[in-house]
Amino acid sequence: MNGDRVLAAGAGLLTPLTLFLIVVCLCFLLCLVSGMAGETASDYYVAERSLPAVRSALALCGDYIPVTALLSPIGTVALSGYDSMVLAAGACAALIVLVVLAEPLRNTGRFTLGSILETRTAGAAPRIAGTVLTLVVCVPLVVVQLTVAGNVITYLLGLKAPAAARVCTVLIGLLIVSFAAFGGMRGTSMIQAGKALLVFGVVLVLTVVAGRRFDGDFGTMTREAALGVGGAEVFHSPGGLFGTTATGTLELLSLGLTVLLGSAVVPPVLLRIGAARSGRTARRAAGHAVVMITSFYTALVFLGLAAAAVVGTGAIVGDDPQGNTTLFLLARALDEGAADGMLFTTTACAVFVTALASVAGLTLATAAALSHDIYAHTLRRGAVPDRRETVVARWATVAVGSASVFLAVLLHGWSMVFLASFSAAVAASVILPALVYTLFWKGFTRRGMLWTLYGSLACCLVLQFFSPTVSGQSYSLLPGHDFHWFPLQSIALFTVPAGFLLGWIGSRLAPPTPAELTQGTAARIRMLTGIG
Repeated sequence: MNGDRVLAAGAGLLTPLTLFLIVVCLCFLLCLVSGMAGETASDYYVAERSLPAVRSALALCGDYIPVTALLSPIGTVALSGYDSMVLAAGACAALIVLVVLAEPLRNTGRFTLGSILETRTAGAAPRIAGTVLTLVVCVPLVVVQLTVAGNVITYLLGLKAPAAARVCTVLIGLLIVSFAAFGGMRGTSMIQAGKALLVFGVVLVLTVVAGRRFDGDFGTMTREAALGVGGAEVFHSPGGLFGTTATGTLELLSLGLTVLLGSAVVPPVLLRIGAARSGRTARRAAGHAVVMITSFYTALVFLGLAAAAVVGTGAIVGDDPQGNTTLFLLARALDEGAADGMLFTTTACAVFVTALASVAGLTLATAAALSHDIYAHTLRRGAVPDRRETVVARWATVAVGSASVFLAVLLHGWSMVFLASFSAAVAASVILPALVYTLFWKGFTRRGMLWTLYGSLACCLVLQFFSPTVSGQSYSLLPGHDFHWFPLQSIALFTVPAGFLLGWIGSRLAPPTPAELTQGTAARIRMLTGIG
């Protein structure tokens, strides 16, 4: 009897809040110890290029699983069925793109977007453009992640005050700034790898428990999941997300293209590839990550079906119309009323760690572009002591993180669809074409590069600004106005071809100079062989 009371008391102390505080302390200690292991700029940015394949693969998975990727797919599968399963397949295939790019990217010997682009043409323009794009992609993603993390933590702690989410956002943001500034690549890599293991473990446990709820009968679970949305014929047919019209079909294709092409080339992933020991190690790490991420998204689809069957679509929509709290509702339901609530508490802990690690990676990548490309190589032309660059990198991390926290608080309550859609579209439409041409096309010139970078960025700005994500819909950034003429939320279906076309036209109009041909030949040899 006394033993049961002790166990109950111990379980009562293990709440989401206490687990969160324990995780914060452990992560901060880990970052502090890891970050102080080296004082060089190379160690801070890419851990002296020492990460083995398995750790790199786990860290890549951590970079690839932000808070939104952990919470959103389960809810959308539960509410829309077929369309969300297609998008999950696209998310798995995105890392196959990285498998193709990983080895030549690592063989360049560079780790920021601007420095990779500079391998094909000299001058400050590639580094400046790379930094601009890094800011355009990463800062909105940081704001989105911080906002979602603040809302989730407020939900988990049961806080109702309107200012509670802003306070949580500020506290989480300041913690993340500290982690990234102290830990650098070593610290964030260890946290990302640990986060991946924790998230995979939680998803596996939830999958097993959900499977046991239906005695392993997947057919019964699928049939019950379909009941809440009009039956199997509706649930397993296209149109659940955007409708069955031509515009809805194009919307699904465009969003799938964004997920497929944009996720693999965001700046934190490029930084992570640069930290691998060699090009072969980077390719192996990307291959391992494909297997892990495929298993992860397969489990998320399963959990989405389980949530629809166990929780019910009505309860999911009633708690959050977007379905972002579905994971917590499912975990609470699978606890079966247990007093300790361990399944729910562990799930909450995994979400905490995901928020901390994801934003730290984005912040570090942005700070690396500012300190390495702008300060060290554009303003100081490479004449910067190594220790000085490290100090500037740490302060750049603090500045970027603090600015992002301020923006997240300022924009709290606004629609985040615009920021998320725009960042993903830029990665797919601007960064990917520039990298593909840089790595694989010998005719790529300075003009073609700038046309791709700035021309495609301008296309993304125009189309996204006049899309429903800004005006004309209830989920728009400005719901009270309507000046949109572009019908799709996701613009990649049009901007990705534009990015490749602009690079080709620009390069054809200005053929490479002898100096560019020489530099391009040397770069291609290095990318293919790793020599030099």
